[in-house]
Amino acid sequence: MKKMLLSLFLIPFCMSGYGATITIVNVGLTFSPATLTINQGDDVIFNLNSQLHNAVEVSQATWNADGVAPLEGGFTVAFGGGSVSSSLLPLGTHYYVCTNHVTFGMKGIIIVQAVASVPETSSQNAVQLYPNPAKDYITVQYNPSTSSVVEIKLFNLQGKLVNVLLPKTEVSGLFLRSFSLNKITGSGVYFVQIVSGENTTYQKLVIL
Repeated sequence: MKKMLLSLFLIPFCMSGYGATITIVNVGLTFSPATLTINQGDDVIFNLNSQLHNAVEVSQATWNADGVAPLEGGFTVAFGGGSVSSSLLPLGTHYYVCTNHVTFGMKGIIIVQAVASVPETSSQNAVQLYPNPAKDYITVQYNPSTSSVVEIKLFNLQGKLVNVLLPKTEVSGLFLRSFSLNKITGSGVYFVQIVSGENTTYQKLVIL
């Protein structure tokens, strides 16, 4: 039940501000992952380790026929790689190929799924988290109205617990503490969960 609630809380954050950025690489003459499912608003980066590989969006019929004719209005990634912004990835299924190696099976699919909108969480007590984006550490400032037990956790976009920044601790008055991010592997978008008594607040955090 808690995981389901966390997923619902993460939805509005994924829809605004920093979208997720997902990377596609090439392994030999294949894209990896060959089929990628992302949320609307996410960006994609192609990290291709050869100047012989590109990525061009094509129609489904062209994709099925191992063709290379670009789809009008579709995305094109230069040889060696590049980024595709969310504006070029509307809802639906996007088919793409490497124009040099499509006959070898070097083609992929990006599925963009909709995310239902729900109200953002709110709290009677303001929580400040800085710097944001962060690299080495973050500081959490919190001023609960009453003495309470506070717990702070870090989750990734999939709702998986990454780290417990602060185990359950009794807090009274102004709470101001810094936490190291050295143990966090991988940059990206995360969510800091602050549980104080019966109140739960989520803050979006971008780690560089």
